[in-house]
Amino acid sequence: MGLKNQPAYIIRMRAKPGSGDKLFALATAGMEKSGASSRFIILREDDDRDVLWNVEVFSSDAEKKRYEASPLADLLRDEILELLAEPPMRIAAHPYSAAP
Repeated sequence: MGLKNQPAYIIRMRAKPGSGDKLFALATAGMEKSGASSRFIILREDDDRDVLWNVEVFSSDAEKKRYEASPLADLLRDEILELLAEPPMRIAAHPYSAAP
């Protein structure tokens, strides 16, 4: 499957003050554990260390659906939501181009 056919999310989350490090660690561990993404990048804003951006590209539509229906997704969602200062933003997208 070509990169342009792989589903992706762009996610923005703001942690409660003092919860940024825990949010970043949990999000990173979850991405590594799920195995559903062919690539991901978790970014931390320079001007606000509590803001996380995640660009997540799934291996396929089936892998995305499998992950979203998994117990791990539910567990991580609940843990992550407890750390957030505001609702997360999630944008569905597909890659257009990328470098390794």
